[in-house]
Amino acid sequence: MSSTVLSFLGWTFLPNWASTWIVYLWYRIITRAGDPMPQPGTPRYVHAHRRVFALVVSLYLLYTIYEAYLNLIQTPNFYDLLSVPYTVTPQELKSRFRRLTVLYHPDKVGAQGAEKFVRLKLAYDTLSDSTTRFAYDRFGTAILEWKHCTTLYDYVQHGVLALIPSYALSLIVLVILSVLGKFELGRWWRYYVFIALATFELTLMSRPYTVLPDIPFVKPLLAFEAVELARKIALTSFIALNQLGPSLMKDNPAASATQALEARLGQLVGLAGFVEKEAAMIQHTELLPFEQDAAVMKRVERRVGEWLVENQVRNDPEVRDALGKALQRRRQGAPAGARGTK
Repeated sequence: MSSTVLSFLGWTFLPNWASTWIVYLWYRIITRAGDPMPQPGTPRYVHAHRRVFALVVSLYLLYTIYEAYLNLIQTPNFYDLLSVPYTVTPQELKSRFRRLTVLYHPDKVGAQGAEKFVRLKLAYDTLSDSTTRFAYDRFGTAILEWKHCTTLYDYVQHGVLALIPSYALSLIVLVILSVLGKFELGRWWRYYVFIALATFELTLMSRPYTVLPDIPFVKPLLAFEAVELARKIALTSFIALNQLGPSLMKDNPAASATQALEARLGQLVGLAGFVEKEAAMIQHTELLPFEQDAAVMKRVERRVGEWLVENQVRNDPEVRDALGKALQRRRQGAPAGARGTK
């Protein structure tokens, strides 16, 4: 739990903090004496910060994945405790346990070896039974608490049912964040990864082989270890994509055009507001001598109102069209130069 909290705190503060310092140190090195350094907010600084930020997030993503894998292989599973390969046969397992019993039995090493012997006995009892070994390879030590399970079907059914609440909650959170606009970049890829992760986990649960193919210089993982690593990769990838989203969206031409249009519209709105304030100020200045004369102010308000209505009517396309048609009808059959035909 503490490592998860530290990981989230690292994702929250570390990339931006590290990027700021790297950009600062970089410009300190390459800027010649006497030349000004690019300041935060300038186009050159922002461009450099985005590049460094993307690099830092990518490297931190790789580090968190490596850290998760390292924690898995450093935490011994039952096979590691017994020092046997994942393909060990029942006879080989029994022979290995007998030798370990001689080495770690409490009667031989005393009370200080009792805990070690108990863990070895638990590992042997789990792996020596084909049913519990099948379940352990897929679900890990959680099966030790499933006392009611006795058959392969019981274990698989319990494991699948235990996954439904967590996947349902994750899907609900994913949909809510998408609706709120938190995932502007790679929104649909998150759903594809979510479906792929669920398919991967269900496939490992139902297949007879639980060890992934060997990769050079990489320790093989059991099914439950591979699932745990895949979940960690998916979660950290989501966080990294969310961190990179704003920077990558700024480099999108369509997004840049939209932002430029919004900026221009904002300038027009500000200019219109400024013109309106200036017009109101000029009007107030012109009417200042008549503020004490209520009759004059009332007459001015009436004339301004009439002018606005008349101007609105004249500029209305339908009214102008109707006046044009009426004048056209009056001109029909009238002699040239007659009054009212122009």
